[in-house]
Amino acid sequence: MKRFFATFAVCCLWGGLSLQAVNLEPKVDKKTQERILITTDLEVDDMNGIILSMMYADQYDLAGIVWSAGMFHFNGDGGKHTLAEITPNYKCSATHCEHTVKNAGELRSYRPADPLFLDRMLRYYEQDYKFLSQNSPNFPTPAYLRSITKIGNVEFEGDYRFETEGSKWIEQCIMDDDMRPLHIQHWGGINTTVRALYSIYEKYHGTDKWDDVLKKVVAKVRINGNGEDNCRADSKIDEMFPGLQNDVRGWVSAYGQFFSAKTAAPEVIKYYQGEYLLDAFKKNHGKLLGDFWLMAEDRAVFGEPLIYNYGIINYMDWAESSRQGWGPENLGSRPRYEFNPFDWMCCQFGCSSYINLGLIPGASHMDNRYTEVLFDELAARADWAIGGADKCNHAPLVKAEQATLKCKPGKAVTLSGTATDPDGHAMTVRWWVESQNKGGNPFMGGNTAYYGDAEMAQNLSVQGVQDCVAGTPVTVTYTVPKTAKIGDKIIVNMEVTDKAERHMTRYAQFVIEVSKK
Repeated sequence: MKRFFATFAVCCLWGGLSLQAVNLEPKVDKKTQERILITTDLEVDDMNGIILSMMYADQYDLAGIVWSAGMFHFNGDGGKHTLAEITPNYKCSATHCEHTVKNAGELRSYRPADPLFLDRMLRYYEQDYKFLSQNSPNFPTPAYLRSITKIGNVEFEGDYRFETEGSKWIEQCIMDDDMRPLHIQHWGGINTTVRALYSIYEKYHGTDKWDDVLKKVVAKVRINGNGEDNCRADSKIDEMFPGLQNDVRGWVSAYGQFFSAKTAAPEVIKYYQGEYLLDAFKKNHGKLLGDFWLMAEDRAVFGEPLIYNYGIINYMDWAESSRQGWGPENLGSRPRYEFNPFDWMCCQFGCSSYINLGLIPGASHMDNRYTEVLFDELAARADWAIGGADKCNHAPLVKAEQATLKCKPGKAVTLSGTATDPDGHAMTVRWWVESQNKGGNPFMGGNTAYYGDAEMAQNLSVQGVQDCVAGTPVTVTYTVPKTAKIGDKIIVNMEVTDKAERHMTRYAQFVIEVSKK
């Protein structure tokens, strides 16, 4: 399986401030943003992820939303074929599906996805767009989103036999003149992307254009996830396209901590409980978020057997699903989790790392503090779907005076930054040490050690939360640990939060390289 609020709260007034002039972020050229293409098997966690992807679509450049298949969801071809006939090397882990088949290979469809879901979300986005676009000019138009939403290879897991609307769109995005990295996310299987690459190979290999085509594909394509079918290996696309790159983007703590309503850390547990979720975004916050799936909310998920129909049931029991033959067998030892109605279930939201919180791109930011920040962010954004810019909150703008510095072990370095708030809200600032990355690379790889509050107090000259005056520099002194090694890099956060009812947080991050001088 896989890895995300009853009363509208007026979020734009604090201490009687007048917010007649809201200084929103300027309209940007979308081609300056990260380019993302989503493929999804439309499991319930992916449906939630699609909703969030649209709610945050001002933050990145969506190149496509493509419905695909995977080992847990495929819609079949109307009964003509079985899974084993199309994909002999399948991964589907179902055994007998309540004795309807002898094995997964006999399946003619499996937990089929709702064929109307994407069209419904596009209509909901169109209804919410009026206010969303007033709060950020960088949301794509409904017409654009509709133009990039496609149906891919959905008949069987690992099925890349035929070109589809979705595979042709992925092929077009790869072959166009936009040479930004194309981050292709796979929230299900990789088969539609494989079909696109296969088509490119068939058209160009052996021609005088091949060398240039190969260079383009290798330079642009970033494969993100491919665990839900075997067709990447079966198709031999890595041999066809030597040097094909995997996506190595760093992660940010996201909404979807699996089983999180039961196993989340104490500081974030409230965000996964129905009382918070209903108030913060599920109820009375527009069409998109109103369709967000929570546990036992008294509506059925299309195509799912009861054991996986989380909109009806209030438990997650993979051992029982395995006993009933739905699989997956390897998770049969997992305990049963009971939830209250409207608790959080799960969400696949691979775009969370592209939300511009002010964090260093490429670094892995997994502290639970970011989970709190992201939920607060969504609660504020939920108001964007139902109110204009003068009625909603917007994030502070935070800037580091000097973001990269060098310092010797045991010595102190001064960090300085400024912040303003587009709504004129008062702000607070908190400094904290996020991580020390040993081996000289604070972004991907290396041994990351996270500091706790005690060490923060020892190394930072300022502790706790302080007021932050707009435009006035805020400084702190950080003492590099005497035990730090030359080449270590330490990330220190300047965290600024506005004083709004639905508050938002942004960062300036400072990277301190431990040096001899």
